[in-house]
Amino acid sequence: MSTPLTITRPVGRSRAVRSPVHRAPQRRRPATPAEQAEFLRTTVQSLAVAVVEVLTGARASSSIARWIAPELQERIRTHAALRQDLARAVAPRGHVFTPGRPRLCMIGDSAVEACVVVRAARRHRAVAMRLEHMHGRWLVTEFVSV
Repeated sequence: MSTPLTITRPVGRSRAVRSPVHRAPQRRRPATPAEQAEFLRTTVQSLAVAVVEVLTGARASSSIARWIAPELQERIRTHAALRQDLARAVAPRGHVFTPGRPRLCMIGDSAVEACVVVRAARRHRAVAMRLEHMHGRWLVTEFVSV
């Protein structure tokens, strides 16, 4: 007859195996004003650079659709297409856009207006935008670039 099957543990493991602990999901505490301001500063910088890249033809307008209101996205897409039609040459792909320090103005709990200067090699752009908190996320509803 054959011997019964026995299972042995590998030698050398010193850690005990823990079973997962299932906890009820905890509510995320509201962000402090300082945490919220820092989050908004980095968001404004990133979005300003992304929109300027779309306007100059260096980025597809669909890449920012999640953070831009639909009406504004259509205006940006139209402007970028018009710029591409009027441009004498292909949009430069090697430009690096660098955002400056944004200035924020909170309008209540659900809106913020911001401005930031976006620098490129030969041109600086002043950018102003309005973000509104809708459905649990921040959305750009207005944008002006000079």
